[in-house]
Amino acid sequence: MSAPVVGWIGVGEMGRPMAANLVRAGWRVVAFDRDDERLAAAAEAGIEAAADAAAVVAQADRVVTMLRTGAQTEQLLLGPDGLVAAAGRPLDVVVMSTMDPESMQRLAVAAAAGGATVLDVPVSGGVRGAEDASLSVMASGPADALERAAPMLDLLGSRTYRLGDRAGASQAAKLANQVMMAVSIAGTYEGLALARDYGLRDGPVIDAVCAGTGASWPLAHWDWMRSLWEQYVPDNALDILDKDLKAVVAAIAERGVEMPVTDATFRRLSTLWSAAREQAAGQASSK
Repeated sequence: MSAPVVGWIGVGEMGRPMAANLVRAGWRVVAFDRDDERLAAAAEAGIEAAADAAAVVAQADRVVTMLRTGAQTEQLLLGPDGLVAAAGRPLDVVVMSTMDPESMQRLAVAAAAGGATVLDVPVSGGVRGAEDASLSVMASGPADALERAAPMLDLLGSRTYRLGDRAGASQAAKLANQVMMAVSIAGTYEGLALARDYGLRDGPVIDAVCAGTGASWPLAHWDWMRSLWEQYVPDNALDILDKDLKAVVAAIAERGVEMPVTDATFRRLSTLWSAAREQAAGQASSK
């Protein structure tokens, strides 16, 4: 019996370990990325490199996209040289990027007109979750397409949460996840600052709080979390979260939802992160 085949577009710090997990499970993964170095690194993990997106879709009836923005995803699917045009046949596209729910809905409708079925499948758990296949996988879309994708999704995360048959539903859940995480980051940052003001060290406080009611994912991974701004490099996970929070702010404004804590959190984190970027830019210019 031949190995199942999946196409993969975007093999960055999340996409590459996820695709590699499929390879280790016996799948054949054919991938493309505009960054040649990323594609070469993926090849070292057993992922087959394709010349372009059209070459990917020529070999697979299901393609996963893991790109940074909704605009990039739309261009990949619907552009003149995009996946839908290149396929010329029914195609399942599993979109794992995070974007606003309305954009995902429009994308799914437009792709369907071209014969493609879009599954809305963002993930949460970061690079570590991608590496050890412990991601929380949020999936929505047509039930038959979700069933076809289920064996693959089960290899990428600890559990797949089905959130309905409507594209955009999973994106709404992912934005909610980002809101909750951002509030936890801001609270942890300020809570530890308070403890330090009383002369306490971070380590013992983190250990104690992780065993109590203040426990959270950001706190449990605080060394990594704070490294995102203390050792900032462009295009790291901080920039992705910042992008997602801007999508939240836009959604709040569009829908007229009152979320004052989220608004205050975004402004607090934006100040912290802007300082990190300015410091990194200053260090780069002085070299």
